[in-house]
Amino acid sequence: MGRRIIYRIEDRRSNRFTDEQWDEVERLQHWYNSEFSWSTGRLALKRYVVFPNTEDFGNREIPVWDLIAKRHRLLLADGLTEREIVSLMERDKLIIVKWGGYYDNSLASGFTRVADNEWNAYLVCDFLLKASTLIPNATISLADEGKFIKTRLLELRNAAAALPGDVYCSFNQAEELRRTGRVFSVVDAEKYKRHPSFGNIIPEFSKLKASERKELVRNWNWLGYEGNFEVDGDDKKGFDLNAKVRSFELGGDRSLKRLE
Repeated sequence: MGRRIIYRIEDRRSNRFTDEQWDEVERLQHWYNSEFSWSTGRLALKRYVVFPNTEDFGNREIPVWDLIAKRHRLLLADGLTEREIVSLMERDKLIIVKWGGYYDNSLASGFTRVADNEWNAYLVCDFLLKASTLIPNATISLADEGKFIKTRLLELRNAAAALPGDVYCSFNQAEELRRTGRVFSVVDAEKYKRHPSFGNIIPEFSKLKASERKELVRNWNWLGYEGNFEVDGDDKKGFDLNAKVRSFELGGDRSLKRLE
């Protein structure tokens, strides 16, 4: 599958935030998802993931998702918050909830599949950088399976970035990136204006002529793991996220590796 940028807020006391702060993060996330074009996946930082309880409600005349939708509308009309609604439906065993999102031991987590769209990679990190100022006491851990984040792993806390020295980026390399302020790649958004949607299936590939197959698969980086930059990990011109970062520091948490 296409490359992802993974993000999480670890479940520890120092990372706590209020419901009101989280509402602001969700509003910002909704704006990014609505305002920009996404060729593969969208932002999905979640405090919980919901699954229908098909074991107890799957064999009824009314589909379980219809039951959930009806109950949701009624509780919403009663003035309950989304989190209160989810808690009540979990208590009633109508749904199964994975609190903390996709990753264990998290307060919130998720990932965005960006494949070879480096502009989308920029937008993911731009959102997370801004989100870190809305929940300033929480540390957001990031892992890029590609090369937009040159250290591959880092942490954001109130617009400051902490860089770990590890197998992906040595301490000396991290120190040089910190010193020069070149942790995020410069991205030319114009290159991605009409970027095709991601797909990993080519219908009737076996029936194509050899020349047609070669043309379709000539770009071996369509999954996005190797980066799509022009000079030394950057485009020659474009948007520079580094300029928005309050500071770069060394010594990011080694628990970042648990994102992978």
